[in-house]
Amino acid sequence: MKIRKAFRYRLKPSEAQAELLSQFTGHCRFVWNKVLSLNLARLKEKQPLVWYHEADYWSKLWKRSEEYGFLKEAPAHCVQQKLKDLDKAFKDAFDKNQPGKRLPKPRKRGQHDSVRFPEPKDIKLDGKRISLPKIGWLRFYKSREVIGTVKNATVSRQVSPK
Repeated sequence: MKIRKAFRYRLKPSEAQAELLSQFTGHCRFVWNKVLSLNLARLKEKQPLVWYHEADYWSKLWKRSEEYGFLKEAPAHCVQQKLKDLDKAFKDAFDKNQPGKRLPKPRKRGQHDSVRFPEPKDIKLDGKRISLPKIGWLRFYKSREVIGTVKNATVSRQVSPK
């Protein structure tokens, strides 16, 4: 039997790395909200939804455009992962076996600020450092050993209550 386990660590990014992570979460949030608004408009017009593969195609077109060219800055896997998450949220919303589910909601800055790096070959661990694509080596507080192999890494921002 395989056991999947998640480990949570606190990162110590430099200011430049923190800015990059903030930009990446913003890009992923933008793509989520853009495709969500497309799908909600299509639902009102009783048209079929935009699922993952079509949304990924659109995201690639947006990256080539002048208006949304800033999306090139974020790792492609992170944007694709956010589209997969939205796809799953829509499928769950229409699943009759899951009562109480609702349509996904738009993401706001400061809430759900996260970005997932799903490619294990791009993630490297070395002592108290982790390497992430387009960010480089980040230090973290190693409160316990990482057991097994890293399959993906999710970086999320926790806003402390004031």
